[in-house]
Amino acid sequence: MSDRPRIGISACLLGEPVRYNAEHKRDAWLVSVLGPQVEWVPVCPEVEAGLGTPREPMTLVRTNGIVALMTNDTNRDLTDVMRGYAERRVRELEGAALDGYVLKADSPSCGPEVLLTSGHAVPGVFAAELMARLPHLPVIDERQLADPQRRRAFLDRVFARCRSRSVDVVRVRSDARTAATDRVATEEPLEIRLHGRPFAVIMRTPGADRELAAGFLFAERVLKSADDLGAIEHCTDPDPREPPRRSPSSPNRETVSADSAVASSNIVNVTLARESADIVERLLADRRRVMGNSSCGLCGRVTIDSLKTAVDPVRAAWAVRAAVLATLPDRLRARQTVFDETGGLHAAGLFTPDGELVDIAEDVGRHNAVDKIVGRMLMRDALPLSNHLLCVSGRTSYEIVQKAVLAGIPIVCAVSAPSTLAIDLAREFGVTLVGFVRGDSFNVYGHEWRVEM
Repeated sequence: MSDRPRIGISACLLGEPVRYNAEHKRDAWLVSVLGPQVEWVPVCPEVEAGLGTPREPMTLVRTNGIVALMTNDTNRDLTDVMRGYAERRVRELEGAALDGYVLKADSPSCGPEVLLTSGHAVPGVFAAELMARLPHLPVIDERQLADPQRRRAFLDRVFARCRSRSVDVVRVRSDARTAATDRVATEEPLEIRLHGRPFAVIMRTPGADRELAAGFLFAERVLKSADDLGAIEHCTDPDPREPPRRSPSSPNRETVSADSAVASSNIVNVTLARESADIVERLLADRRRVMGNSSCGLCGRVTIDSLKTAVDPVRAAWAVRAAVLATLPDRLRARQTVFDETGGLHAAGLFTPDGELVDIAEDVGRHNAVDKIVGRMLMRDALPLSNHLLCVSGRTSYEIVQKAVLAGIPIVCAVSAPSTLAIDLAREFGVTLVGFVRGDSFNVYGHEWRVEM
């Protein structure tokens, strides 16, 4: 699958001339801001149902207790035509792995809430079938997207679905067995290339791949600062063996299927600012040619001894209140949108000393989630993170502390236990390591002076 969400959308919002008067309702934010981050699946029920453009405008009316779709001038009843189309098209969309849908507000076919003359609001004919058949699909219209809170909630759900998929399962409870579906976290390989040449393959949850690559290369000491980073390009070339698809609502518009972009969307190419053939050759020669996986991280490649020659200990002199520290896992958990869908992802959160969440990332690997956060801050030239805390779900491994040391983070806490090597590293490099943060209790494994009672 692609790491970009697939979102169905009323075609007129993308600027396609499919309105009743052959015009459009292009939404600049959807096209220019959200568009580069998603794969649109444009749909125009009227055109696809054969009504063409231009056409007589339509409206929803209540007749004898039944809501009907009628043309404005000739009073032609198109309810059965649109319902028949909607049933067929939504069945197709059911198998299209959509992560969300943006509908046209007030449209008698697509509006999620269309106001009748009686003052009651009902969904348009197509929208009603879509929401009934796909009840868990995040749906919104362009007017609702103007509300920042509703937009954030919609996008959180969309990107959470993108990073998980439904699977068939058999649930066993006592002596009963029942067939059901469940959502599981997505894990796919990401190939990181250096100047077009393979450098590493890591397993991760798709999403924030550029940040993950930057954080990974920072931890590997390929990047020392934002000045070393030239560009990170996410390969999105379609599979040349697959012929282009055409949008049903606009035959001249080519679209790219999600499947055709899978291989290329799992590749990022990193170009160094200090471009040198000798430097790249040395980095590639030094790099061990093994596949990392979602639990092993760097496998001790960057050792404590090698860190001593690379970075100084963390010397931040501030402290955090114990009461604030105890709340961080719950605050992190409250923002785990993909975990809510799957129960199968780890998270890392970056917090201020007052407990304010600055950034969060989720992944099948704890260290990947940390890399995504550190990489994002590296790309913003915001390192070191000496005025922040790091909170991770699960246990704290050597790799987690190592990444915190490199990023200059003075306090690391987790809901579970640290490893012995993580404790050794934290004590050696001045990191306050906190484990078993549950309720109002936790353990501090060194440099406890940074925790105030």
